[in-house]
Amino acid sequence: MPLPKIDLPTYDLTVPSTGKTIKVRPFTVKEEKLLLMALESKSDSDIVSTIKQVINNCMLDGEIPVEKMPFFDIDYIFVFLRAKSIGETVQVKLTCNNIVDGKECGNSFPAEMNISNVTLEKDEDINDDIRLTARSGVKMKYPDYSIMRHIESLPEIEKKTEIIIASIDYIYDDKGMYKHTDYTKDELKEFIEGLTEESYGKLENYIDNFPAVAAQLEAKCTKCGFEHKVRYTEFFDFFM
Repeated sequence: MPLPKIDLPTYDLTVPSTGKTIKVRPFTVKEEKLLLMALESKSDSDIVSTIKQVINNCMLDGEIPVEKMPFFDIDYIFVFLRAKSIGETVQVKLTCNNIVDGKECGNSFPAEMNISNVTLEKDEDINDDIRLTARSGVKMKYPDYSIMRHIESLPEIEKKTEIIIASIDYIYDDKGMYKHTDYTKDELKEFIEGLTEESYGKLENYIDNFPAVAAQLEAKCTKCGFEHKVRYTEFFDFFM
């Protein structure tokens, strides 16, 4: 006689980029082990692929294109699943920047963050159709999770241009449309680096205002007692 199958709870979750409500389940002990193994590998590519695999496993509404989801969708969904599967609080470490007697306190101390009420912050005034001249422009898109996590490991001086390149859907002028898939990264980089500072700044403003998953954290420094109010947006480091 086979062992009984335990029903898992299900939850409604709204995908930020589409507004579509889907049903998800928490991840299981087996999937938690996969996440731990990816963490122990210390490989960003392993962690990224495992996170996407777990999200795909936990979505119950048929075929959802996880590979094509914008990076902030993956952040939001995984934090939601993590809260439902492991717990709604996460231990983080803060460094106190309060000035005491003319010097920065600098004390590092643990703090507890509630991730059950994370929100997606989005500037609705940011347009993805960016005019560069009267006759030309760039249609932008949100990069996927794998691309963004790869770019995060690059030297700081390279990041902005790499993110802009990854965010191009197509370039257009009065002669036609030029899809990013028809050109190499080097060709796109040459195009971007050939822009004026003003035009580059328009593209930079778009990526600087990407939607972001954020949690608000309040904590008191254990050394000087300063009350910190922190907007926390980097969730990759605590995916477990």
